[in-house]
Amino acid sequence: MDWLEEKAEKLKEYLQNTALTKALMVYLLIAAAGVFACSVFSRNLCGAWLVVMTERVPQPDTIIGLVTAYYYACPYLYMMLAFYLTMTAFLKSKIIPAITEIKTAADSILAGDLSHETVCFGRDEFGMLCESMEKLRKRLLKEKQSEWEAGEEQRKINAAFAHDIRTPLTVIRGSAEFLKKYVPKGRVSEEMLLQKLDTILYQEEKMLEFSKTMTHLHTMEKWEVKCVWTAKEELSRRIMETAEGMKEKSVCIKTTVKDINPSAKEIRADERMIMETVENLLSNAMRYTKEKAEVQIVYEENNLAVYVKDDGIGFSDKALREAARVYFCEKDEKAEKEHFGIGLSIAKLLCEKHGGSLSLVNGIEGGGIAAASFYVGVQQ
Repeated sequence: MDWLEEKAEKLKEYLQNTALTKALMVYLLIAAAGVFACSVFSRNLCGAWLVVMTERVPQPDTIIGLVTAYYYACPYLYMMLAFYLTMTAFLKSKIIPAITEIKTAADSILAGDLSHETVCFGRDEFGMLCESMEKLRKRLLKEKQSEWEAGEEQRKINAAFAHDIRTPLTVIRGSAEFLKKYVPKGRVSEEMLLQKLDTILYQEEKMLEFSKTMTHLHTMEKWEVKCVWTAKEELSRRIMETAEGMKEKSVCIKTTVKDINPSAKEIRADERMIMETVENLLSNAMRYTKEKAEVQIVYEENNLAVYVKDDGIGFSDKALREAARVYFCEKDEKAEKEHFGIGLSIAKLLCEKHGGSLSLVNGIEGGGIAAASFYVGVQQ
């Protein structure tokens, strides 16, 4: 009995995980075996009855006719009954539960409830459809969380902007009040006047740069992902050309390409987002690179990763935590002008829009490594 239960459990597991056509064939073979067994049994039984009714205990021709008719018709009757029972069992075990689960998941998503997890019934076509529905739910949930985080980030940006712009405004107002008070009295020398005007001009330029960074960031936030089929070789060439064009004269850039899925010649991605991200990572790397930088492009099945490594001092502990935050800026002795720390935040924003992420680490031998990943489609 235990052996029979074990075999039945294995058969049930096989039917759950096999394709619909193969599962249907198994159901039909079982039904055919049942029809054959029942037909043989019924014909033997009817044959025995006919012998009894015609030779031993004679019966009316009507009864003998009915038994004879059943003798010849039973295989067809069993076949129709088996077909009905097989289709009913197939629908109840393979089709209806999956369709019900998919409909429930779709209704939950349409109602805005992303907490309902889709149960996968085996590994057949409907099971994979349920799995895709679950991936969709998780993706929508992630996007919803990202929207909430983006709203929080926007509030932080606005607060940071308001805080940072307060200083230039205070300085400008103080200088203007000073000039308004003492210029009419003739107590301001030409040198002091020029000094105050230079201060006002510097603070005004600083406010203008703040305004430009905010405009640029808002423009990036409104970008929509527009994927097209792009040849891997062409995208790699453009990244290499960008790296070569952005390097400084004293810096050597080494670019390598690693293709884990070489059979796929094209990927479906938004090249504009990828190139904008790469440019921001390279711009940040060039700020700290001393002699050598490395760019590695890695193609996987549904993932494109771009690693940018410099040979500088690496990221500080604080930078590893907050470098991708807007307006994060540490003391930069190499940079000739002040920068406002939006490059990595833009890269992070674009990576997440494209279904990927941005991570920052320090290399084993020193230097910082920025890793950008993008979810891409593949075509063989």
